[in-house]
Amino acid sequence: MSSRALRRAQRELEEKQIQEKLAQEELDEEEESEDEVAPKSNAKPSLFAMLGDGDDNDNDDDDDEEEEVEDAERQAEAQASDDKAEAANAPASNPSRKSKKKKKKKAKGKAASSNSEPKSASTKAPSGLDEIDQALLALNLASNGRMDTDLQQQGSAVSEEKQQLFAVLSVDTQHLHAANEMKKLFGRAALQNTDEEQPRARQRGQGQQGGIAAAIAGRNAPGNRNLASLGLRRNIFIQGKEEWPRATSGGLGMEIVEKRADGSVEYRFVHNSMYQEVQRQFQVCVGGMDPDRMVQLLHFNPYHISTLLQVSEIAKQQRDNATASDLLERALFTFGRSVHSTFSANLAAGKARLDFRRPENREFWLATWRYISTLGVRATWRTALEWARLLVAMDPEQDPYCLRLLLDQLALRGRDPQALVDLAEADYLQRLWKIPPNLAFSVALAYDRLKQPQKARSALRNAVKEYPWLAARLCKELDISPIPKPIWGKEPNGDYQELLCQIYVPKAKDLWNTTEGTGLLVEVCYSFEEELGAGEDPYWLAQIPETDLARHVILSDDRSLLSLLETRVKSKFTSVSDPLPPDNNLISYDASTVGSGPGHDRLAAMRRELLAELEEFREYFQRIEIENLVGGGLTEDSLIQALEQAGSSLDEFRRNSERFQMIRTGLQEAGVQVVFDGEAEGHGAGTGSETDG
Repeated sequence: MSSRALRRAQRELEEKQIQEKLAQEELDEEEESEDEVAPKSNAKPSLFAMLGDGDDNDNDDDDDEEEEVEDAERQAEAQASDDKAEAANAPASNPSRKSKKKKKKKAKGKAASSNSEPKSASTKAPSGLDEIDQALLALNLASNGRMDTDLQQQGSAVSEEKQQLFAVLSVDTQHLHAANEMKKLFGRAALQNTDEEQPRARQRGQGQQGGIAAAIAGRNAPGNRNLASLGLRRNIFIQGKEEWPRATSGGLGMEIVEKRADGSVEYRFVHNSMYQEVQRQFQVCVGGMDPDRMVQLLHFNPYHISTLLQVSEIAKQQRDNATASDLLERALFTFGRSVHSTFSANLAAGKARLDFRRPENREFWLATWRYISTLGVRATWRTALEWARLLVAMDPEQDPYCLRLLLDQLALRGRDPQALVDLAEADYLQRLWKIPPNLAFSVALAYDRLKQPQKARSALRNAVKEYPWLAARLCKELDISPIPKPIWGKEPNGDYQELLCQIYVPKAKDLWNTTEGTGLLVEVCYSFEEELGAGEDPYWLAQIPETDLARHVILSDDRSLLSLLETRVKSKFTSVSDPLPPDNNLISYDASTVGSGPGHDRLAAMRRELLAELEEFREYFQRIEIENLVGGGLTEDSLIQALEQAGSSLDEFRRNSERFQMIRTGLQEAGVQVVFDGEAEGHGAGTGSETDG
């Protein structure tokens, strides 16, 4: 047979195989489309898996997620190659295939409609608390259009002040990675040097007898338990390292607490039952004050946040700064892969919030603060600024770490004076913060660097007039002689003013120690015709709790500043892992009692808590007489009227209803049958009790 005939036969065989493959894929897609219609309605996972046997799968969550993404990428590549082959070999038009696609789309449409119609018709409750289902159904059918309109109006009604705040607090996750700044400053050679230095540092740590790096490196052998490369890259906070152990977050997650009317969204970190057990072991290690035991706990739980932070401090005390920084990065990496799917988008929009009162959230604050300190040691100031702005965005109203006392220096050292100006000019922050003295002085430098001399002089003049004692101390530190007469002899009045001087002047004097900065300061100080007053305590100090300022001083780890704090405040500092927790602490669980008894007792306690919450909802629905409303023909107007009479609102009713349905469904999925008094007789809701199914 000639070579031409062989090539023709080979081509015909390949075309036949491609056509058979395409036909088989179409059949598989039709079967998958039929199978996917029903599961989509049940795709929402149960939040009550902790009550049953759902904890066994926690270790595989991250691996499954990475495998799904990798499978999707492989499928996309295979589909692209198939498309190329089809374009090269298939005829110009294929009517039979087009008709099959149309039929398949029609089948999907029919399946979706048939799946949605019974859903609205099946909400029929004979008695008891199922009447709430009818109320929700009637409310959804009657007010979907109105609610959409209300949401649009709320979005448009957000004040310009809040919109300005969102823009100022928006976080660019690309600036959260120090490697990006180092590459911008020094090129790729800097990253190569860093990559080479890290293994040497680890070898030095392993060579030290009893070193922490050696103790936690047993499971870190490269090529053995490396993290998947995809998981290393897809993290909004920290890029993972190949030598880190391959393990899940251990049960750390995030959920939405509230979607607020102004568009911001409050989140919170959550611990599942397995993570809570490790937290109890951590508390035991802290009580035993045994560093070796703490390191051993980290060896078996390499991504437990509290242990990472504590061992990082131990390494810092042993002057093993490389290991201390590595553990902080590992903690933030764990937070990054545990965030909610919507967190990144809201963070970029300046709308993500965390409540500092929750201990699980405070660990994120502490890890970020310490990481900002390590970034300062590396002189990656732009990255440090972005992390500081992230913490401010989490709770701008309270600013529990008083980052307003630090932001100005990070912005100026990070060569981003415009960020400082935007913060100082934000109306919402001005009203909350009253612009502390460090911001008042530094914003003048920011204007000067932005080549706006008139605004620089005006801002500095206002700052010197309000805080003359700070200007006098700054001139003294800069060796300006003679000191301008209007501020000569001005000294801080009391410990608060002295504290502000020592927080700002020693760290910021090098920013002013330039020809332009010194000349601007002297010119403005001499511009006053009369001697300035002594100045009083800044008004903004009365707007924040003294605990927040004390927390900033304690975390700064400056003994000279600690001496200026009141003894009453310093006495509250009892824990390095949670410095000065707020008085209104929101404790989700007691780690000291987790795992203290048999597993059945713990589950029973959790069930009782949920049933108690269910009873509160029962009383709420009884107060608005939901049974009478449904029996008399429920309408949206009648429901709103009943809610107003009961002192409630439509939003509260919706939230309580959704939470109620979630609890009841979760208990049933966990094998707990909820029985209400009088439900069998059709008398509505009664007292809840539990029976194991």
